Amino acid sequence: MAKVHSTETGDSLRPRTGQPVAPAARDHVGARGRTVAAMSRTVESLKTPGYRYLWFGSMLGMGGFQMQTIARTVFVDDLTGSAFITGIVAMGFAPTMLIMSLFGGVAGDRLERRLVIQISQGAAAALALIIAILIATGSIHWIHLFFASMLQGVTFAFQMPARQAILPKLVGKENITNAISLNSAGMGIMAIVAPGVAGVLYGLAGPEAVYFAVAAMSLMAMLFTGRLPRFLPDLNGVKKNVFSDISEGLKYTYRNRLVFILLVSSLTLALLSMPFRMQVPVFTRRLYDIDATEIGWLMAAMGIGGLLAAVVTANLRAGSHRGPIMLVVGIGGSGITMLLLAVSQMYIIGLVVMVAIGFAGAIQMTLGQSMTIEATSDEFRARVMSLSMMTFGLMPLGALPMGYAVDHIGVETTLVIVGLLLIAATVVLTLGSSILRRHS
Repeated sequence: MAKVHSTETGDSLRPRTGQPVAPAARDHVGARGRTVAAMSRTVESLKTPGYRYLWFGSMLGMGGFQMQTIARTVFVDDLTGSAFITGIVAMGFAPTMLIMSLFGGVAGDRLERRLVIQISQGAAAALALIIAILIATGSIHWIHLFFASMLQGVTFAFQMPARQAILPKLVGKENITNAISLNSAGMGIMAIVAPGVAGVLYGLAGPEAVYFAVAAMSLMAMLFTGRLPRFLPDLNGVKKNVFSDISEGLKYTYRNRLVFILLVSSLTLALLSMPFRMQVPVFTRRLYDIDATEIGWLMAAMGIGGLLAAVVTANLRAGSHRGPIMLVVGIGGSGITMLLLAVSQMYIIGLVVMVAIGFAGAIQMTLGQSMTIEATSDEFRARVMSLSMMTFGLMPLGALPMGYAVDHIGVETTLVIVGLLLIAATVVLTLGSSILRRHS
């Protein structure tokens, strides 16, 4: 039988005798080629050097945020023993994000965007360092953590709109969903690794060690961001008055019906699902009576779900029914998983459910953000993305009642109520979202 030579050696796929290649060999090579092409499409945006620097910086920042979240929540819960106070501290960043996001959006459209990102990252490093020193010297009070959380909201309000607004210039508009998906993949990796690291570090060296590590990661993120090119603003489209710029951004968002619906869907998740994600330690400690390390593994499981969602969404483009997927899988799936968590009595089952919670949340966030960026003109992009950030600033409207409910009616009942509300919201948005079906 004639020998078929592999393309890996550089030889032809035809035998030396000139006979045609067997169909099975052709199918094998074709399948391998399709797999390589699919993998290449999945990481398309990472081929751009500027995006790689942005990605690494973002991942360091997100890893620090994840580590800080678990350390702060466990530490405040230990200090006070109150789910309500822990919820207040966990959501402390939301009011300042809500108030400052519009100004952050204007800054992202008026100022050099790389500089805006770096200043925010430097401020985050300083905040973490101050809290670490206060804990190490025994001077900490939960009020300090609350104010630090509030100031963290300011850094988010300025950093996130600028970071999202530069994506089209880095990767091209056609790769926005891919770029956002890779961001989600990185966040998923950080959500897997960072909480576990934070839990172990917290147990071995205390919460101050976690905060010192977060400060170092934020400084490293600044260095990566510094490798980006500068993104100078087009000042012809902005007003002399900051409030005029804010007004123009609001009018643009309301007139763009697709963007408006996408913001409503983000608001739904921010009010009903995100408060749970920010208070995972509070809920799971009461469900399973576990310590910081085991909470870290639950949050890591949620990160695995986010990573799986990123792989799915990275290959979605316009015309892939992204809108219905976002609503049904993202918001509806979040509701179903809340109901499942409410009835799970074993820690091992909770780990599996947390994977599903992470998957559903990442689907909504990735597709919602990517379609919003695609549907927005560059001159308004930072201001529109600041409105998206504002939806997260409204989280206390869901978080505080949720913390109160946990204290008074129990974790299981609270989760059932949240799950049913998410499912109801999915039905309403699906019935009234014809524009999403046409443009996704």
